[in-house]
Amino acid sequence: MYQPEPSSPNSLRHYAVGVLCVAVLLGGYFMHINASADRHRAEAAERLLLCRQMERVASATMTDAIKLGDSCRQLGAQAPESVTAP
Repeated sequence: MYQPEPSSPNSLRHYAVGVLCVAVLLGGYFMHINASADRHRAEAAERLLLCRQMERVASATMTDAIKLGDSCRQLGAQAPESVTAP
């Protein structure tokens, strides 16, 4: 009778290299997503900081302080928690 050949050690090596390549590609993809999220978080923090500074200046001069306060609250509500935390 004919017996099937056992798997060669090369197939296991190819499988391991394939898994390693997929892991590297996924790691690079997740690093890209994380960097993008960090950029968006930094931009949101900068907008919120600028809005709060403008709100302080406007309240000191007593012009349009109410309108700026509302927009700053909206920015604060839209920003992630890590941006709004003191």
